[in-house]
Amino acid sequence: MGSQLPICAKNLNRVPGWFWPLDQALFRVFLAESRRIVGRGDLAEIGTYFGKSAILIGSSLAPGETFTVVDLFGSPADDIENNEENARNYGKLTEQRFRSKYLEFHDSLPVIVHGSSSIIANRASHGTHRFVHVDGSHLYEHVKTDVESTRTLSAPQGVVVFDDIRSEHTPGVPAAVWAAIDRGLNPIALSPAKLYATWGDPRPWVRFLDTWSSEPNCEIKFHTEIQRIAGQSVYRFSMARSWITRKLIELDSRRH
Repeated sequence: MGSQLPICAKNLNRVPGWFWPLDQALFRVFLAESRRIVGRGDLAEIGTYFGKSAILIGSSLAPGETFTVVDLFGSPADDIENNEENARNYGKLTEQRFRSKYLEFHDSLPVIVHGSSSIIANRASHGTHRFVHVDGSHLYEHVKTDVESTRTLSAPQGVVVFDDIRSEHTPGVPAAVWAAIDRGLNPIALSPAKLYATWGDPRPWVRFLDTWSSEPNCEIKFHTEIQRIAGQSVYRFSMARSWITRKLIELDSRRH
């Protein structure tokens, strides 16, 4: 064992990327609970950037499980549109920089697939994954392929997570992901950034969230509400407002 950094919000802030504290907390609980609901299973990340979320996912890896990440890591894509997207957003990314960041927290690397996200279904085992995180291309055609890859990889009750589901600059993501509800994708929870879902029965997951969300949480303060989508209960999580924000809202309401 080396002198790896503890995996906490403060240390993850050293890694470039976007991974909000609320989603860090949700990743931890979904990864932990997946051991009970799914059992032993593999992990995967489609689009890993510098490894900010991969580092946390990798902390859940148990003996006999495999963690696979796939990314272009700055290499040319197969189409012009994707090349432009990568040059615009990920020009400084290299596989070596990912490796370096990951090894600050872990003593070994995941299985690294250097290439288009579409090849992960040929490189990772089918039907065995308890947790799959998708944070790759925002282009509709690519996201649609990634959605189908999660179905191929996922264990029957596995969790699949889609980033940028509510971001205004990524309309291709919600267009591709929400359409999958008609093909059997079952939403479980929403954060401001991500959708947590399963290709299996969502009810065990919702029952777990019923308990978890009602317990005191020292890690992070959040609000919840339950929405209904396609006849199923879906949790919506949001960050709790700070004391200052609450007071400002209260003062503003008094003016009116």
